[in-house]
Amino acid sequence: MTIGVAYKPVSGGIAAVESVYSTFYEPFNHIATVTDGDSSKLAKLFQIGKALAKFLWWMIFHREIKIVHVHGASNASFWRKRILINIAKSFGKKVVFHLHGGMFQSFYAHHPKTVRKTIEKCDCVIALSEYWKQWLETTFNCKKVVIIKNAIETPRLHKIPHDTFNLLFLGLLGENKGIYDLLDVIIAHKKELSGKMQLLIGGNGEVDKVKSIIRQNDISDIAIYEGWVSGEIKRNLFNLSDALILPSYHEGVPITILEAESYELPIISTKVGGIPEIVEDGKNGILVDPGDKEAICHAIDKLMNNHPLAVMMGQSSSYIVEDHLANYVEQQLDTMYKKLIYKSGGV
Repeated sequence: MTIGVAYKPVSGGIAAVESVYSTFYEPFNHIATVTDGDSSKLAKLFQIGKALAKFLWWMIFHREIKIVHVHGASNASFWRKRILINIAKSFGKKVVFHLHGGMFQSFYAHHPKTVRKTIEKCDCVIALSEYWKQWLETTFNCKKVVIIKNAIETPRLHKIPHDTFNLLFLGLLGENKGIYDLLDVIIAHKKELSGKMQLLIGGNGEVDKVKSIIRQNDISDIAIYEGWVSGEIKRNLFNLSDALILPSYHEGVPITILEAESYELPIISTKVGGIPEIVEDGKNGILVDPGDKEAICHAIDKLMNNHPLAVMMGQSSSYIVEDHLANYVEQQLDTMYKKLIYKSGGV
C-alpha cells in the first residue's frame, strides 16, 4: 500500500517518483492525501478525509497488506502522513517512510519531539542520498535507513537543432529555487546574452512575479516562460536544451536534475542537500554557492562558450544517472520489501 500524492498527471517530484513506481506493481494500491486541484482549505480537508476513510477501509478489509509505504516531506505533508503512519502501526503494519524535500532539517528544528516520535515509529526510512542517510542516522534512533535513489522514466532522446545556447530551468518559481538570482544575472548581462542565449523557464509558483520581472526589465527575448510543463512538452524541452540550471538554496535530490542528466545535459547547480552526490563539479556540471550571482554568470559563460565541454559533461551526466533508472530502482525496492517481510529485525 502506497500513501502519497496524486501522480496523474505528474505535478512535482514526489508525483514523478510515484508515477514510475506505479509501473512496478499490478495492482498499485495507492491513496493520495492531496491532489493538484486542492487549492482551498475546504478542498484539502475533504481530500484528507477521503484518504483517511479509504485507508481505514483497506486496513480493515485487506489484512493481506503487510507494508505501508509513505511518501512524505515537510510541513502539511508531514502532518497528513503522520496520521496515517499512526493508523498503520495500530494495525500492526510495517511502515516505510520515504523522505522527500530539502527543507526537512529546518522543519524538524521547529517540531523536534513530534517528528522524532513519528520517524522512530517507522520500520524503515528511505533516504535519497548519503547526505540524508547520515543526517537521519545521527539525528534519530531509526531502526533502519536505506538509500533508494529517486527513480526516473527512461529518456526519449531526440535532440532538436537550434541556434542559441538554450539554458533550461524547471522548478517551483520562488526564492528557494534561485530563479530571482538567475534573472538578476540575465538582467545585468542582457546586452551580451541577447541573441546568444535563451533561458527556458518551466514551473508554477510565483508565476506573475517572474513574468513581471521579465517584462519590466525587457528581457523577454532571453527569458521565456513556458508554463507548467510535463509529459511530451517537458521531454521536448530537455531535447531542445544545452544545459539545465537549478541554483537552489535548499534541496533533497531534485528529480529535475536527474531527468536532465538522463537527457545528456550538463548541470549548473548549488552545493546543497544531495546535489553534490549527483552533480560532480567539473565532471558533469558546475556547482556554485547559493546566491553567488557572479559564479552563476561564470558558469553560464563557461558552458555557453565551450560547446565541446558542454557535450562532454552531458555525456558524463548520462553515466552518473544510470542507477536512477527504473529497472535498477525496482530491484532495490523489491529487495527492501522482501527483507522487511521475511527477516526479523527489519531491513
